Amino acid sequence: MVRPYVPIFKNTPVAAPSEPGHNLAAIKTYRYLRLGMLVAVAELAFSVVQEYRQPKVHCFLGSISGYYYTPVHSVFISAMVAIGVALIVIKGRTAVEDAFLSLAGMMAPVVAFLPTSDDPQGVCRSQMRAVGRYQPPSSWRFIDASINNNLYALVFAGAIAVVLVLVAFLIPRLRRTASTTEYKTGTWINLAGGAALVVTGWILLGWAYSWVLRGHAKAACAMFAFLAGAAVTNSWFGFKHKNTRERYAWTYGVVGASMIVAGVLFVVVHVFARSNLNRHLVLYIEATEILLFVIYWSVQTVERWKKTV
Repeated sequence: MVRPYVPIFKNTPVAAPSEPGHNLAAIKTYRYLRLGMLVAVAELAFSVVQEYRQPKVHCFLGSISGYYYTPVHSVFISAMVAIGVALIVIKGRTAVEDAFLSLAGMMAPVVAFLPTSDDPQGVCRSQMRAVGRYQPPSSWRFIDASINNNLYALVFAGAIAVVLVLVAFLIPRLRRTASTTEYKTGTWINLAGGAALVVTGWILLGWAYSWVLRGHAKAACAMFAFLAGAAVTNSWFGFKHKNTRERYAWTYGVVGASMIVAGVLFVVVHVFARSNLNRHLVLYIEATEILLFVIYWSVQTVERWKKTV
């Protein structure tokens, strides 16, 4: 039985105890967000494999991003946007981890809305085009307008998000019902980072649009780098503060380090053209990074199943 809430001193604001049902709802919401991320990745993987299984195809394009020009188009964009939203709204255990997750989440829609360039000599492209499963951008009359519209809409959404957080911060203070613990360092780091990205986005779209159009690979690399940073940070703080079981902390550290090593190897191999793995180098690296992220996210979901951060 929950005791009734009674202030200790008159006119002294004291937080009322949380109801058990409220705590359970918060934990379930947290679980669903984390599981939803894995579902989105599985959906994208299934959609790509479906194209491989089409008659007279039985091959993969050189990158997952290349499926933007195939029937995977809508699944690719929706999955990346869903992953981005989840990464932003899920709180990290520390301010640093939270910032890394939010930055990765901000990059995900950019990867979705800003397609990779079409390679006329790309592996598997001719097979897919022959059976009507690949449409190059030259045949999409609205694609340039779509990219422009989506990027501006993304920056506008970022601006609205920053404004809403500020409004949510100010209203309780105007009513003198503010909590001193609700907005911590991580909130302000994310808010500052989000505001900086919004301003930078407006500037780039207005004065360096041609450079932005070549930014797909940069955004994808940044997204995976931030995810690796979140994993490594989680491991480091786990060992330092002893708030994470050793097996979990070691897993996060190994996964994060592996993501960084895979990224460095890709740059080395790509720059020095040591091998293109039958023109599937980018696909292999993307698949490796995604698999490592899934391992990190799955293990962390198990660790935090009965609690939030």
